[in-house]
Amino acid sequence: MCHSEDELIGAFDSVKRLGASNFADDGVFLEKFIARARHIEVQVFADGKGNALALGERDCSSQRRNQKVVEECPAPNLSDAVRSEFHATAEKLLSSVSYRNAGTVEFIYDADSHQFYFLEVNTRLQVEHGVTEEVFGVDLVEWMVRLAAGEELELNARRANLAPKGHSIQVRLYAEDPFRDFQPCPACSAKWPFRPVTASASTTGSSPGWRYRPTSTRCWPRSSVHAEDRAAALSKLQDTLDATRLYGSETNLDYLRALTRDPALLAGEVHPLPQ
Repeated sequence: MCHSEDELIGAFDSVKRLGASNFADDGVFLEKFIARARHIEVQVFADGKGNALALGERDCSSQRRNQKVVEECPAPNLSDAVRSEFHATAEKLLSSVSYRNAGTVEFIYDADSHQFYFLEVNTRLQVEHGVTEEVFGVDLVEWMVRLAAGEELELNARRANLAPKGHSIQVRLYAEDPFRDFQPCPACSAKWPFRPVTASASTTGSSPGWRYRPTSTRCWPRSSVHAEDRAAALSKLQDTLDATRLYGSETNLDYLRALTRDPALLAGEVHPLPQ
């Protein structure tokens, strides 16, 4: 990372020498560094005929080692103009290739300049799609099945009736020890005697006595909440995590309890620190 012209000149020459020595290629890439980056992704559904419909966006900025930990819909601290531009850009991209399926267009958002940059397209339904479904009152899996069966989904007609309601947040529980650099912690069995604090709190992937196998992913169930606004959703999520009990393995549960009370997350301003 270069902060001045002098640093750029020195680093440029150094990188050229290293490239020529190690790879027989002294080509150099320059990339814009974004000091306060947020990870914003747009949920899109397209019918393969050039019609694409954006169903809001999710903020997935809370990550650890490039793995999402907290996802929420809608993304906080976005102006209506920027939000609309996100949606229009994602729709235009997938329409241009006659995409057919649910998909996610991911972006890096510069919290200082309010500009965003294309990151990638996930050509599938991501696990955090549930928060979008809760906010928009849709069933994306049903849409995928109906599309695969050859039905006309009339996406343009659906657009007129599409309106977000409330706020939804999801967290991911991992079988890992935050006090040992988040090392994986497989166990023979684990109990999750979880009962939702309210009917709006839901979980996936576990039941009491559920077994965690060392050969499986360390990602445990996901818990999501929905409420009338972001403040209420955060409060409900904190209550849900406080009521959750896990046994048989170290997990990131305490880490999540602390994270959901962190001032940066509460303000909707999570972003990686410059290295």
